[in-house]
Amino acid sequence: MAEARSVPLSDPITDAVLAGIATISADAIICIDQSQRITFFNEGAARIFGYTVEETIGKPIELLIPERFRPTHSRHVQNFGNSAIHARRMGERSAISALRKNGEEFPAEAAISYLGEGDNKVYSVVLRDITFRKRTEQQQRFLAEAGEKLASSLGTEDTIVTVADLAVPALADAAIVTTFHGESYRGVAVAHVDSARGRKVQAAREESPAALHSNQPVMQVAQLGTTLVTPETAKNDKRLTAILDQAREIVAPKQIAAALILPLIARTQLLGVLELYSAGKSFDMDEVNLAEDMARRGAMALDNARLHEQVMVGLQARDDMIGIVAHDLRNPVNAVKMLTGAILGTERDSQLPLDVVEYSTIIRQASEQMDSLIRDLLDVTRIEAGRMKVEAVPSEVHDLLTDALRTLNPVANQKSIELELRTEDDLPEVLADRERIRQALSNLIGNSVKFSPSGTTIDLRAERGDHSVLFSVRDQGPGMNEEQLSHAFDRFWQSRRTDREGAGLGLAITRGLIEAHGGKIWVESRVGEGSTFYFTLPVAGE
Repeated sequence: MAEARSVPLSDPITDAVLAGIATISADAIICIDQSQRITFFNEGAARIFGYTVEETIGKPIELLIPERFRPTHSRHVQNFGNSAIHARRMGERSAISALRKNGEEFPAEAAISYLGEGDNKVYSVVLRDITFRKRTEQQQRFLAEAGEKLASSLGTEDTIVTVADLAVPALADAAIVTTFHGESYRGVAVAHVDSARGRKVQAAREESPAALHSNQPVMQVAQLGTTLVTPETAKNDKRLTAILDQAREIVAPKQIAAALILPLIARTQLLGVLELYSAGKSFDMDEVNLAEDMARRGAMALDNARLHEQVMVGLQARDDMIGIVAHDLRNPVNAVKMLTGAILGTERDSQLPLDVVEYSTIIRQASEQMDSLIRDLLDVTRIEAGRMKVEAVPSEVHDLLTDALRTLNPVANQKSIELELRTEDDLPEVLADRERIRQALSNLIGNSVKFSPSGTTIDLRAERGDHSVLFSVRDQGPGMNEEQLSHAFDRFWQSRRTDREGAGLGLAITRGLIEAHGGKIWVESRVGEGSTFYFTLPVAGE
């Protein structure tokens, strides 16, 4: 057996290998002696800290530490050297701060170990610059917070204010958002580290709003549709030089170091311009990329806000129209109902021609259908606007169901359909607006009658649930496929498009009525096996 042989630490080959590893390491490798003076400083340390090896050897380690941490650092090293722990790995403690030659502080992670005893201890530090990682984490947090704030801003004015506020001071000392609708000026928002100065800028921009196709430097930049940053390109672009000159007069009283102009574009449309101004330093590429990302998110939020406003305006116009039409139609409809009722009421005491009675009956039925449609349109409008009010009071379940059956039995008898009622014993009272629940049940049962073949049965049941009573209406109709089920409660939708009875509002209204009571409604169905509609009402007193 060959004899094992150890290689001494002073072996030239070992020393060369270790020196090579230290040289190519991207991390800083630094050694200090017991007096905490630097004895080794690799090329990685030189790149990170900005010092040459000659500038550091023999110097106190405090050279690389921010001044505010120097009084305690020496004691921490001594305590570590006197402890039983000979090494601490990177990441075992929180990030530290280090100091470059140019005075810039940066975040770092460090591993430390020591060898030797007494006055012969040698401390070794491996330090990693985590500036990029920290910046990435900060940018991700910033964009996440920006996305959340922008998503909660539905109005155009709120959105542009949010965009400006997000940029200051995270990205710049001052931010101006100018928006356009088409080619017309829409509005402006200003954020500034000096709030008083910001208000002055806001007033100045509102008094003299920018025109998209004007000769103002920023507007000329907007016409290009691309991001421009100064002072890097200002040397070759007179317009960007003019932007800096303009910024010195309007944005800040002190020297402007850089300007960043970004178009706000969504769906290929220019919605506005975001101007960022820095008084302390230029924008590096990471900051430009971050600003561009925020500008994209801001443009999307602005576009969504405008679409939301358009939808709300359209809904308000629709509601106004429905209200006017319903009001104007009800008077003549009520007149028709009253007059046909009078004609049919006198039919018993007079010998009216049969065709007069027949036509009057048809007119009466048509007027009642029109009145029902008007009521449905008003109900669905109230539900969508959140104005549907119910006066729920404790009510007997059996009474609610028998009321609905009494109304629907004649309709079911015409198609030879049987309505069967089954309820559990001792059901508690539920909170219900009697008239509205009768309307909901009439819609469900009437819908089942409409689609059920003659000679079938419709089951109406009620049973106890958790803090609620579960109602169900089950028919033996044709059933619905998955697509039909997904649209069952949609407005103006009917599963059989060739059957034009009603306006397709019944189930939508029923859902609104049940939900207004604090209940839930759903449907289960299979093609060829019928459909079952379920809904719940809360138990009174629970």
